[in-house]
Amino acid sequence: MSEFEKLRVVISYEFLKHIRRKRLWVILGLALLAEAAVLILIPTLSDGYPDSVLVMAAVLTIGPGLAVIGAIFFAGDAIAGEFEGKTGFMLFTNPVRKLTLWTGKYLASYIAVALLIIFTYAIIAFSLLGIYGEVPVEMIKSFGLCLLYAAGVLSVTFFFSSVSKGAMGATVITLVFVMVISGIIESVLAFTGNPYWFLISAQGDSIALVYGGMEVFMEGFGGGQFGGMMEGFEPLDIGLAAWGMVMYIVVGFVLSIWISGRRQLA
Repeated sequence: MSEFEKLRVVISYEFLKHIRRKRLWVILGLALLAEAAVLILIPTLSDGYPDSVLVMAAVLTIGPGLAVIGAIFFAGDAIAGEFEGKTGFMLFTNPVRKLTLWTGKYLASYIAVALLIIFTYAIIAFSLLGIYGEVPVEMIKSFGLCLLYAAGVLSVTFFFSSVSKGAMGATVITLVFVMVISGIIESVLAFTGNPYWFLISAQGDSIALVYGGMEVFMEGFGGGQFGGMMEGFEPLDIGLAAWGMVMYIVVGFVLSIWISGRRQLA
């Protein structure tokens, strides 16, 4: 059996594990609830939907963000779980290279996350079509960035999974790194006028900012009074943010392969 065929088997097996554990269905349900909440609460708490389709598209992009965070739960135990549960004693004795094994796990997790992203963007497209009668072309760019960001988050998760003693530790550390540490540093850098495109939290923000930026978003909700808050704010360079995602994808995955290949099961 060639390495390509072995890779296909690993991907199929790992993806079925996600299905059987019901993680995929749980995150799909959460994404659906998030989108439904936005569609119900916006007209309920304000005077109907925003006049701009771009503003509404940006608001609905909460769903894909939730789907991307789901990548952490799919991949948190990808490597750490094999060492924590000692299943590696059986897994590593099979005639499958570790590179093939980890790559298969990565791709299986990515396929699951990609399905979540496609699902949420389908909801957004149908919602905008029903409300405004159109779907903005910027949504294609947002969709592509979301897929790229998902791969970056997966690589970061794989890295922490390769250095953590347990799956729970890898999941918690990744969540804290992506949502807390990176987010705090991003806020400080942004409001002091410094570049912050290299932070993974900022790269996640770019998924919605392609619809016109923070200014368009606030104006759509009558947020002119917040203009003072934007003084000195450094706008995110979306092009650089995309390159930053690629950086996380490559560096995170390569480091996870290198570290896990040198870990001992005992």
